[in-house]
Amino acid sequence: MKEFRFTNEHSSTDVADIVDVLRQPRLWIPTAQDYPNHSAWLDKTEAQIASGTKRVMAAYMGRDAVGTVIYQRQADQPQTLEIRNISVSSDARGRYVGAFLLRNAEVEAVQNDFPDIEEFTIDTKVTNQEMVSFLEAQGYTIQDITDLYGLGAGLDAVMTKPVVR
Repeated sequence: MKEFRFTNEHSSTDVADIVDVLRQPRLWIPTAQDYPNHSAWLDKTEAQIASGTKRVMAAYMGRDAVGTVIYQRQADQPQTLEIRNISVSSDARGRYVGAFLLRNAEVEAVQNDFPDIEEFTIDTKVTNQEMVSFLEAQGYTIQDITDLYGLGAGLDAVMTKPVVR
């Protein structure tokens, strides 16, 4: 049986390992065309995690990072927590790592990081039915369908969930 550890406390080495998980092939990313600026986003995100601008809840299987949820306060709507990325490596699939990470990121955000938030939001490609179904199972509902980033990568489903205290 594998030993799992979930945490939002990270050293600089941990941050590099977390970003490595984001760089690997992982669940819920159908094709590279869906996220054309993903590499540039990762480079920026690594610095933002290190500085504390973005927060991360990470899962470790033994000593290896196997899953992450990246989150931050939404800049234009400070009462909203924006889930920026959910990633789970293939060797942790089927163990509910994604659901556990997401729920713990939500709880940590409400209880410690951003106690005044009232809503969670996340976006995913409408063609990514596995992720849409996963988020619906976690209590998120589609609020809008739009080309959110204007990069020609297709339509995005903007999904939200109210904070329940």
